[in-house]
Amino acid sequence: MGSRGAANKPRKMRCALVLGVVCFGLSAGVSAAAADGSGHRGAQPSKPRILGPRRTTDRTPTFRFVSHEAGVRSVRFRCAVDKSRLRPCPSRYTPRLALGRHTLRVRAFDPRGRLSPPTSARVSVVRPLPRADQTIRVGTDPYNVAEGFGSVWVTVSGGLVRLDPATGDVVARIDLGGRPWGVATAGGAVWIANETDGTITRVDPSTNAIVWRARLDTDPLPTTSPVGVAFGGGSLWAADRGSDRVWQLDPATGAILGVAHVGDAHEFVGFAEGGVWVSSEDGTVGRLDPASGAVTKLIAAGNDADFLGFSPGSVWVTNYRSEFLWRIDPATGAVAAKLDIGTGAQGVAFDGSSLWIAMYNRAEVLRVDLATGRVQRRVRVGVKPRGVVVSAGSVWVANSTSGTVSRIRVP
Repeated sequence: MGSRGAANKPRKMRCALVLGVVCFGLSAGVSAAAADGSGHRGAQPSKPRILGPRRTTDRTPTFRFVSHEAGVRSVRFRCAVDKSRLRPCPSRYTPRLALGRHTLRVRAFDPRGRLSPPTSARVSVVRPLPRADQTIRVGTDPYNVAEGFGSVWVTVSGGLVRLDPATGDVVARIDLGGRPWGVATAGGAVWIANETDGTITRVDPSTNAIVWRARLDTDPLPTTSPVGVAFGGGSLWAADRGSDRVWQLDPATGAILGVAHVGDAHEFVGFAEGGVWVSSEDGTVGRLDPASGAVTKLIAAGNDADFLGFSPGSVWVTNYRSEFLWRIDPATGAVAAKLDIGTGAQGVAFDGSSLWIAMYNRAEVLRVDLATGRVQRRVRVGVKPRGVVVSAGSVWVANSTSGTVSRIRVP
């Protein structure tokens, strides 16, 4: 009799009698999930993501908050800047900030008041950078600059531009064709390395006329890509971007006197401290004997040695992919210092007391203390700055994407 009565009890009651606490816990969980409306026990909004600047010159920057919760269409936010107490705020939040560092805190909450884990972001508001004193339009793709013969010389697509350093005026345009890249002034001439047609050109600065143009190969189509050019030790030197070759040429005729092999693809070649110095994208800097053309030193300097600069007793090497500016002792070939200036550095020039360095990705030029690497000044220039030179009391910067040269007066 008792067993039949038990068998006839409703299923819910039987579950309670047989499974006891286990069944009750399951029922309570289902009820909680149903009340929750999300289908997930103990659901809450996800930890918010803060989208927006971390370093800005804008004193009213806009941030966007993103959080999700399954089954909930509307998630709202509470936030604060530099305060522990959070107040309701929109998902697109535009605070008014003073100069300096700030902490932005935010939490998400759903319609039932359940809170997400908190998140925060550090935000720095800095003064806008001063701009260059003068901006000069020179043509497409200005890559490099040199000073000499009372002028500033700029390579642009198809030619060479001559500037008056007193006014910044364009005083001459010389048609060269191709993609002129490197430029140097010494030995009574202006020298240009042309990346796309494989030539080196000599220009007479007194007439702006082409004296000679020499091919670095004999194939019908150019197989060389000279990008660096320098004069020193009675010879002309050209460095190839597509190989490890560095050519030694007769400056009077353009005849090839020899070919050295150092590093790999080159970016720059210069003459200073009694040697020929060439940078390579494999992170090496080579020194060549100007008399024999032989490689006398091979120095590891980062992972992408680009431009070279020179000051008395020092060779400076920028690295696009490394945050360091490398100082080489030319007497020993030893790396004497590594200065942390940030990634993306390109051209570097010495003004007599400090270094000026083009920061390719930031459209800035830095003035840097030689001993400590401390940034003494930042100046806004054009887009993608490359070559830098100091002339007539000013720094001149070739902005490769803007088609301009920026002039910064040295105080």
